Amino acid sequence: MAGPESDFQAAALPRWVVDDILTCGICFETFDFKSKKPKSLPSCRHVFCMDCLIKHAASEQNQRKQGQGKWTTFECPTCRKKVNLSPKGVEGLPDDRTVLGLTDKVLNKGGVSLKAKDEEKANKDGMVTRVIDTCPKHPREELRMFCNRCAVPVCAECVEIEHDGHSTSGIKKVAGMSKENLNPLLGEGKWKMKELGGHLKGLQYAEERLQASKEAATADVRELGRTLKSEIDEIVAILLGEIESRYKDKFEVVTKEKDSASRKLEELNQICSGVEAELENSTPSKIVEKEQEMGDQLKQVVSQDVPVEEYVLTLAFKASRTKLSDLSFGEVTETVDTVDRKSFTNSVLWQVEGKMRNPGGVTTWDEEVYVVDRGNKQIQVFDCHGNSRRRFSTDVFGNGSEPQDVCVTIFENESRVLVTDKCEQGLRIFDKYGERPDRVSGVSKGPMGLTVCKHSKTLIVVDEDSNCVRMCPALDRRGPPTNYAYSFNHPFGITTSVKGKIFISDCQNHCIKVLSPTGEHLNTFGSEGGGKGQLQHPLGVHCDNQGRILVADSGNRRVGVFSEEGEFVAHAVTAEDGLGCPVGVALLQQRNMLVVTDTESHKLLFLRYSL
Repeated sequence: MAGPESDFQAAALPRWVVDDILTCGICFETFDFKSKKPKSLPSCRHVFCMDCLIKHAASEQNQRKQGQGKWTTFECPTCRKKVNLSPKGVEGLPDDRTVLGLTDKVLNKGGVSLKAKDEEKANKDGMVTRVIDTCPKHPREELRMFCNRCAVPVCAECVEIEHDGHSTSGIKKVAGMSKENLNPLLGEGKWKMKELGGHLKGLQYAEERLQASKEAATADVRELGRTLKSEIDEIVAILLGEIESRYKDKFEVVTKEKDSASRKLEELNQICSGVEAELENSTPSKIVEKEQEMGDQLKQVVSQDVPVEEYVLTLAFKASRTKLSDLSFGEVTETVDTVDRKSFTNSVLWQVEGKMRNPGGVTTWDEEVYVVDRGNKQIQVFDCHGNSRRRFSTDVFGNGSEPQDVCVTIFENESRVLVTDKCEQGLRIFDKYGERPDRVSGVSKGPMGLTVCKHSKTLIVVDEDSNCVRMCPALDRRGPPTNYAYSFNHPFGITTSVKGKIFISDCQNHCIKVLSPTGEHLNTFGSEGGGKGQLQHPLGVHCDNQGRILVADSGNRRVGVFSEEGEFVAHAVTAEDGLGCPVGVALLQQRNMLVVTDTESHKLLFLRYSL
């Protein structure tokens, strides 16, 4: 038996109706009556879904001025014509009633399934029809019921023929119950996938660390070899020098004795040769006459002392060590470090959506999260589970409001909420319930980030327009602030460490600059790029209780973690976790929870934080 909808179900729509009229041209998803509501652009009549237009307008605003300020215009994604926005923003754009009517007709009467195009089938004429579950025994009938006794889906004819008298329920109701039973397991399965993904990241990290340690150990051993070779060469040079020195000294002595002996030998040879010649050639009378003289000469020769033995000096080297293998120059060791898998599975615990526009700075106080809702000119307060506690407007003095950052401090034994406001060119001050408003004007031309130093209680405000940092006694309006400028280019966020160091994000220079508690420049870390330790338009910064610095790396869609000295530690959250354009970062320390504002998706994210 056919139901009352069968006539419309048999109807078919051309595919181009779905593709060209009922589909957003940006995300290619079909329109609905919620976040995908079709919005018509007055300047050109092009139609896109509301969700995509909000992201598109936010993206253009980020490119113009880093996500700050109020949306007023954007360009059509198709024809680039200028679109003016009302104070309501994208939500104030007119709905396309023609598309809405067709969408309503299709969704409510089942002319076509809009959930997923892979659930559609086209016939030979290119017409699209709704996919239904048909009964295998009665192909013309749809499986609309579920037999409770037999536990099988059935159609109307099955009920009349084979399941007559059996208790039945609507198939959608039973499917809903099945979904309720399966969804918790599905959630656990997805979480197990995240854990396994974290385990895989941990193994990749271990592999990288092992490779890096091997390269470092190899370099150390080679350096030891070079050092030992250098020392051995020096020892050899010393020994050769000693041999050469001794040889010269001893050789000089032997040479002198040799020369002396040669001279004496020559003299004796002359005497003996002279006497011998006289004896052979002289007359007897001459021989007798010169006997005495020649006798004296020969006696002189005979009386010469000649050493009976010679002292032969030789040099030799006796090595005290001929090999180095018996010496210990060190050993190769292994160290096993345990890294918690949670550090690789930081993921979104929960998020707040649809309650703010263009969120900015964020801070925590007494287990509550304070968020600057820049688009709505207000401060929103949430508990640690993302539930809204309260909200209060920052536009309370009649001169407009452009809130940017927020912090909470104790002043006169009372919690006070400090908000930087560009319209005020200073601060707007409230109690934690948003009451008793006060203000401090003229603190800076373009106030952005602010903090109160825990050590000195000094109020520090980042002045983006003047490219400097201004320091003054907290909430003290007397006397001008002290200014510090270190080649900033649009500084944005600021935080202080447990040691009192001041960290400022230098947005357009893509780095973090570090000042002492008294304002002297100490260090700069980070460079432009997308690699580890590199930054692209850093915005909010925050310091955890271990002294590590968290940086909202907006251009790279992630939050980086650095040591107090500027060494890269890890990425706490990335685009893989659904992060778009992070602006503010803060921590709920006792809960190990990271809080991030995302100006691209207008969300507040709560994430696990463990490093």
